[in-house]
Amino acid sequence: MAFLQGPSPKQAEIIKQELGEGPGDLERGVRDLQSMCAASPYLPQPEVIDTHILELFMRGCRMDQERARAKFEAFCLARARCRDLYEHRSLNEPPLNDVGKFLDIAPLPKLTDEGLRVTIFRVRAGYPESSADIAATVRAILLLSDARMHDETLLAGDVFIWEASNIRASLAARVAAAASSVRRAIHLAHAAYPQRMRRIHVVGAPPLIASSLAFIRSCVNEKIRKRYYLHQKVEEILEHFPARVLPAEWGGEEESVDVITKKWRRRVDELRDFLRDLGELANVTQEPQYDSDIYGTVGAFRKLDID
Repeated sequence: MAFLQGPSPKQAEIIKQELGEGPGDLERGVRDLQSMCAASPYLPQPEVIDTHILELFMRGCRMDQERARAKFEAFCLARARCRDLYEHRSLNEPPLNDVGKFLDIAPLPKLTDEGLRVTIFRVRAGYPESSADIAATVRAILLLSDARMHDETLLAGDVFIWEASNIRASLAARVAAAASSVRRAIHLAHAAYPQRMRRIHVVGAPPLIASSLAFIRSCVNEKIRKRYYLHQKVEEILEHFPARVLPAEWGGEEESVDVITKKWRRRVDELRDFLRDLGELANVTQEPQYDSDIYGTVGAFRKLDID
């Protein structure tokens, strides 16, 4: 059962104003995306697309129909062009089940006062070296992103918190070895998902992973690079977020990261049919031929920026 909470009525009105959503705008935007799909031989037909998904794209693009069209097209085609990133649809079965021994991925239930959704990525203490498979971790993160789309509601944007104090020196080499998967996933997150990345907080990162952080920051645009915040201790996070949103072990009032992570692992399995259908959105036999960029994704991605 979904457990992501939406905004209060007052928050919802403020978020809509920020997104530039006026009366009837959302419905018009959804109809425009449906018309685009109906006219395309390689995109899904309107009757097979959940209207909720199209609403997420309109709001994630601040009601800009051209951007929403480009992102939704990229979202669909990525499932064909980057099939290796989307071929596994469970966190409890091989090969993604071991990711949970390395990394906790926990989208938090409550929105912040600003209407932001916080997701915690926590490297686990004492993780088995074999579980630190970066390519598999990338696939797991994308899988959670897809699952969130089923349950997500109106929000002002996303915040990611990376708790990195347990990272080992060997991880830098693993990130470098999986550079292609990391680059493509970061680019997809920006160019093909209806998210508005507002901030990224990195907590407890040891100096030994400075090269990995520099590599990851090189994969995002200047606007996002300016939204990185580095913290020495978890306690500093409370200066940026209300306690009611954060997990108990961080001084918050929410359930622990362990509990929330386990709930999401179960939720992904509950959404198996939905996630399978997302993987089949593009008609690969009719896929248009774009020039590939360095990420191996459709050329239209290069035209997109993030708010």
